Amino acid sequence: MQTRTLEQTLELENPVVTVGTFDGVHRGHRAVIEAVIALARARSGSAVAVTFDPHPRAVIHPDDPPVVLTSMHEKRQRLEAAGIDVLAVIPFTRPVQMMSPEAFVSTYLVKYLDAKVVVLGYDHGFGKGRSGDPETMRTLGRRFGFDVTIVPPTMAGEGPVSSSRLRDMIRGGRIDEAREMLGGGYPVSGRVAHGDGRGRTLGYPTANIVTDDAMKLLPPDGVYAAKAFVPEPYAAVVNLGVRPTFNGKSRLFEAHLLDFSGDLYGRRVSLELVNRLRDERRFSSTEALISQIHKDGQRARDILGEEPVHHMEVRHWA
Repeated sequence: MQTRTLEQTLELENPVVTVGTFDGVHRGHRAVIEAVIALARARSGSAVAVTFDPHPRAVIHPDDPPVVLTSMHEKRQRLEAAGIDVLAVIPFTRPVQMMSPEAFVSTYLVKYLDAKVVVLGYDHGFGKGRSGDPETMRTLGRRFGFDVTIVPPTMAGEGPVSSSRLRDMIRGGRIDEAREMLGGGYPVSGRVAHGDGRGRTLGYPTANIVTDDAMKLLPPDGVYAAKAFVPEPYAAVVNLGVRPTFNGKSRLFEAHLLDFSGDLYGRRVSLELVNRLRDERRFSSTEALISQIHKDGQRARDILGEEPVHHMEVRHWA
């Protein structure tokens, strides 16, 4: 997948375009993306997703910045996995915020992309104050000569899949519920930094992960079963919290990759949180903690349905 900054004309073949923040790249977003890809393939064209960086709310409400479900890196990974050909990123600024729906469409979708089809979700808003809606896009499509397809909501439980519903679930640690809307685990990625090395002395070395985006929404402190990608997949147990058994003060995000042996420092790890195993708690002794860590690892294996398959030493990976 190409990633391009949308500040000039892109020469693309029969582009079929969708626009959104795509926070979470959840099943509702994927229904839109699937429609984009199907139409692009039918026209031998390019499937294009237009998004924004930073998140628009960070500019519109700088005193109340958003928490995000996906960093730009995670969003890019998930859009590529979904089949998008080109990710076009609009640097979101005050002037962009103030653009009318017509100005936004004429500049980005017509002048810079020459869109042949625009695909939107049923509730999409665009332009100043989100004053444009799908019917506005249809009107502009007739004026500028592109087709418009509107995708209905994707339902889950009692309502449509949405980023706001997902945020509530993640805040509450309801990872298993969020998985239904996400179509997979909750993504968390970042670089591995040096920690205090205590996990290694316990026989369970952990990767101290510094997340890509300071605005990233993390679930409540606790222990989680996860899939880790380095890029090979591993089952993992993840602890988020302050390590009360050792009187820790700072909040850390640490992952123990089951059956992994190698040097992770400075490298990128991508995780998908799959299930919340338990709360973080203080143990009466180091031995009791080690026993619990072993139980957590076995339970993570049971949940993930994986047997140990990786035993080789891996020291260098992208």
